[in-house]
Amino acid sequence: MKQLLQEIVEKAKKKESAYLCAVNVHMTVEAQTDQELLKSITKATWAVTDGTPVAWAFSRLHKIRQERVAGMDITPQLLHLAESNHLIVSVYGNTKEVLKDFENYLREHFPNIRIGACISPPFRELSVNEQKSYIDKLASVGTNILFVSLGCPKQEKWMYRHSQGINAVSLGIGNAINTTIGKEKRPPKFIQKIGMEWLMRLFQDPKRLFKRYLITNTKFCLLLLKLLLNR
Repeated sequence: MKQLLQEIVEKAKKKESAYLCAVNVHMTVEAQTDQELLKSITKATWAVTDGTPVAWAFSRLHKIRQERVAGMDITPQLLHLAESNHLIVSVYGNTKEVLKDFENYLREHFPNIRIGACISPPFRELSVNEQKSYIDKLASVGTNILFVSLGCPKQEKWMYRHSQGINAVSLGIGNAINTTIGKEKRPPKFIQKIGMEWLMRLFQDPKRLFKRYLITNTKFCLLLLKLLLNR
């Protein structure tokens, strides 16, 4: 985590185009059949082990002790570094309500942070001109760090298609803004360490997440079992 944050800040200071994918179980399973998502991950500047099960699988398959590097942990730490390094932070994605709360949160907890643009695009396919106007806006405010909060796989594909047109470090953080501002709760550390954070999220939003977790978690376990048996 420490090394990753240093690399992000260095590239952000230089305004280099780069992007990060925080790979969890859902993304891993989706990438088995979605070729553009797979390419988005493999072409990323950083693809980190966001989910504890992914970190476990990585360690087991590659014989490397791999820690979990979660987007929900990266976000608050990066905000501290952005403030101390005078970097401009922008957001693309999420709802207008959440973005307004996020701006208020930043002003309260990071009074010296530089806020660029907070954009909530419409929930539909954008025209070329609409997309260009948003990217131009992100550039015009001098964005160094861009949090992309569109959800998987939309945010990964968006970064793959558009990050080179933005002189900033883009990070696909999913729901991390919501947890950072306290809109959604994270479980205690010991729940996170045993890989059961998904269960608390399921209790918080069962209607949306039940089918996803039931299907993707099962597919992930079967995929990992197949790989282990082959080896």
